[in-house]
Order: sequence, then structure tokens, then C-alpha cells
Amino acid sequence: MPPLQQTGIPLYHQLVEIFSERLASGEWAPGSLIPTELALCAQYGVSRGPVRQALERLVQEGRLTRKQGKGTTVLPPKIESNLGGLYSFTHLIEQKGLRHTAQTLAFTTITAAGSLARRLALQAGAPVFEIRRLRLADGEPLILETIHIATAVCPGLTAADLAADSLYRLMTTRYDLTLARAKQYFEPALADEYEAAHLQLKPGAPVLLLHNLTLTPAAAPVVLSRAILRGDRVRYLVELTLPLPVP
Repeated sequence: MPPLQQTGIPLYHQLVEIFSERLASGEWAPGSLIPTELALCAQYGVSRGPVRQALERLVQEGRLTRKQGKGTTVLPPKIESNLGGLYSFTHLIEQKGLRHTAQTLAFTTITAAGSLARRLALQAGAPVFEIRRLRLADGEPLILETIHIATAVCPGLTAADLAADSLYRLMTTRYDLTLARAKQYFEPALADEYEAAHLQLKPGAPVLLLHNLTLTPAAAPVVLSRAILRGDRVRYLVELTLPLPVP
């Protein structure tokens, strides 16, 4: 075991790094129980406080889960998506070999007004589908989303349609739409009671807030959505290239 350093670095922070390496190396494999707090205290010669802090940090990061009376279990790796393309949760889940399902919490028609009408380039009073859905992977809730689409864009769309297929797939196959690009904004947030209840989190748990506006090749906005993603189960990758050296 690597020794803890008597420096200005807090003991719990050093333990986070050590435990992270045990996770990354596969020593603590997904689905396995890790040693108890008392066993870890004995291994590293520290009191229970730093060990508990370190484990709680890894729980918050979505790498461990703790259940009273059952110990601490290693969670599977987070579902990772590359931000280089148009975001599609269904496509992402299918790529990972997981089973995608969706629960429609509400499917109503409202009239566009204010910022909603402006962002979808609609006349005030135009009818708009308002769809609230919970997206799951292998039965685990991951995303809570609210979607707005003008009824003229997808006439006849129903909740049953969305339960059976991807929205983007329906738009391109049934409605013959071409989706060219999207403007997406990600920011950190904390789950409120409603969001936490649906995502099986504690109120105040860290989440990712995603605002999305999808456009056609003619830059016409067709889908406006707001999604709350579980920060402990989803992460996004951005690959960057360095600029060419100046000769």
C-alpha cells in the first residue's frame, strides 16, 4: 500500500487518489464490495474520519454506492458521449449495448408565447407539443427532459410514438426532416425535489443541465429541450487539437 504523506495535503484527499487508483486498476471491480471502513482504517493507519470523507467523495462522483447494512459497492463506469456530434440519448445508449426505455410523464399541447415562441421562430399562439419524459438505460433513470416542438413540424405525433422510437429518428423517417446541427449549453446544477425523485437522487445532488436547440440546414429551429442528466452516471468527452505551430 502506498504510504500516506505527512504533508499539507489532507489525508482524505490522499485516500481519494489511492482509492481512485484501486478503481482504475480494476482491483476494485464494478459490482464488487470494497473493504469496510474499519478494514481501510487498519490498512492505511488512519482514523475513520478521513476514510469516510474519501468514500463519500467517490460516492458523489458516481464511482461508489453505499447502502446501509450492505456495504460499499463499485459502480460501473459512467456512460460517456462525445460532444463532437448531434446529441441523441437513444443512439448513445444503443451504442453502449444497453436497453433504452422512456417514460412519458406528460404529453400536452400548449400555445407558444414569449421566449418559447421566439426561440422556435413561431407566431405567438401557435400550437406546440410540450413533452416531459424520463429516459432510462437498463431500467436506470438517467435523464429527465422537457421538449417543445411545434405541432406543424410533427403533425399527429403521440406519446405512444415516443415510447417506441427515438424522437430524432421519427423526425427524419416519418416526417422527412433533415436535422443539421444543434446549439447546446451544458452547465452544472443541483437537483430539486421533483428532479431528484424521478432520477432516484437526493435533493441537492449534482446534475448536468443541458439546453438544446436543434436546427434544419436552413437554420430553422425545430426542437427546443431542457434536460437534467445524472452527474453520477453520465459524462461528456471533448477532443481538442492543438493549433498548428507558426512557422
